[in-house]
Amino acid sequence: MSGVEVAGLVLGALPLLLAGLQFYGEGIAVTKRYWKYREEVNSLLDDLKAESAVYQNSIETLLLGVVDSRDVTEFLANPGGELWKAAAFERKLRKRLGASYDPYLSTILKLRNTAEAFKERLKLSDSGQAFHAFKEHYKRLKFSLSKSDYADLMNTFRNANTVLHRLTFQRQNIESQQRRDRFPCPDFQTINEGAKGFFSVLSSGWTCQCQAAHAVSLRLEPRMEDVSSDDEVDEDHGFTMRDPFHVLFQYGYRDTVTPSIDVSPWDWDEADIHVIRGDLASKSTCRMNSGKGVRFASEARKAVKAALQPEANLQLIKDLCTALQNLQKPQRDVCLTLLAKEIAKQKYELKIYPTPLPPQDTKQWTVVTLRSALKRGRRFPKRDRVRLAVTLASSVLQLHETPWLDDSWGIDNIYFVERPGSNAYDQPFVLRGLDPILSTLKESVPKHLSRMIQNRPLFALGVTLIELWYGKSLTDLHEDEDGPHGTGDAQIEFITKLNTAYRLADELADDAGAKYSDAVRRCIRCDFSLRANSLEDVELQKAVFHGVVSQLKATQDFMG
Repeated sequence: MSGVEVAGLVLGALPLLLAGLQFYGEGIAVTKRYWKYREEVNSLLDDLKAESAVYQNSIETLLLGVVDSRDVTEFLANPGGELWKAAAFERKLRKRLGASYDPYLSTILKLRNTAEAFKERLKLSDSGQAFHAFKEHYKRLKFSLSKSDYADLMNTFRNANTVLHRLTFQRQNIESQQRRDRFPCPDFQTINEGAKGFFSVLSSGWTCQCQAAHAVSLRLEPRMEDVSSDDEVDEDHGFTMRDPFHVLFQYGYRDTVTPSIDVSPWDWDEADIHVIRGDLASKSTCRMNSGKGVRFASEARKAVKAALQPEANLQLIKDLCTALQNLQKPQRDVCLTLLAKEIAKQKYELKIYPTPLPPQDTKQWTVVTLRSALKRGRRFPKRDRVRLAVTLASSVLQLHETPWLDDSWGIDNIYFVERPGSNAYDQPFVLRGLDPILSTLKESVPKHLSRMIQNRPLFALGVTLIELWYGKSLTDLHEDEDGPHGTGDAQIEFITKLNTAYRLADELADDAGAKYSDAVRRCIRCDFSLRANSLEDVELQKAVFHGVVSQLKATQDFMG
């Protein structure tokens, strides 16, 4: 018998001990002669119940890091069963506990011996039951009903439980720190600043009469391995982002900018965009003249260096629309940037690198929203949805308070561009029209109710995470207890949405597991144990990254 099986056997033995003591307690209650033992037996029963709960909590916590959350219930319901005997389970448990494995199992063995000693002193059968009715059983076997005669066993039980609890939660803390070390918090402030400046400059680059017909779609990236917020920043080389922004340009007629209509007749183009701070751009001009380069230690700084280097095929433009329309295949090996007088008006300079090959078969491209994708069921599997959850959570930290992401964003604001021969779900986009009138339209929330949500972008993320897990919109997940919906009354609809979100955030743990459900709960309730509730606060950014993004990534890794 393996040590792991012993853990299950102890889990199964404890309810039998409790049942035996319960039997004695009930027997004493109806046998006046033994009433003097009533308090002692009940006190012993209470103590054993408490230690039993502590043990089960420790084992359940351990299981949640080793097996699928949906299997935990079966493990607990069948202690010592076939699941406990699986070699793969023992390997996973050994891997999780590391150096604590042997002490852990030694402590469990001590608990098993203590449970057996309890059963022997109480004269219980292997089933945990007395052989006869209480009065006859007590007279025949003459076992002790005094709590003090079991004090040594209770102390052993209590001490062993304390050791298990410490080992379990020490491993949790180590794993948590390892995750933090594995995923140091990216410098979201820099990314956010770049996203704002990027849109501002890009908007000024369209001087054509058809500006209102254009739209730009920004691809959302997890950026889990971008520059850490704890890294030192070289002010001379400043704006450090390892990867550029990737965009799709759409240009055509004015009425085609509306996302709800088919876009296949439009023209498209695609590019990577490097954002350079204005003062660095001027410094790079000096470096161009001197011919001297600068070496950076990190990949991010190497990327910045490359962006600051002189471009042999640099093409200065006044109007981005004209440049894109004139961009033919032989001319694609270029770097587009605005004329110097246009750059001077902005804090940032953009270097736009079109993809090496022009977009293919654009007449067959179609755009679908995340809402539409969720309705496809098996065509949008849960593994892909959890991967998307990681990207969306990170994107909230990157794009909050920017023109790219409204506070009340949702599944109607996330897009996929379906192209022949590619998986659209790997590349989510947010779309931004360049018509200032259309771009300012936002979902209205009753002002006197808005304070009920501590952080609207995070609440929106929590709702979206719920929808991604279940593969249904929040409306489809509504139940009567949440309140009326479809009334047309903004206040009633708002309260109902809150009730549905709160209910599902609480229910999700049974289905999605601790990590995913905790991430959802933190977003819905803005529960990060901090006074700050604005994503402009660096400490909240770090808390969201470690408490939401990293937890979702752990769920993704577990699903494979």
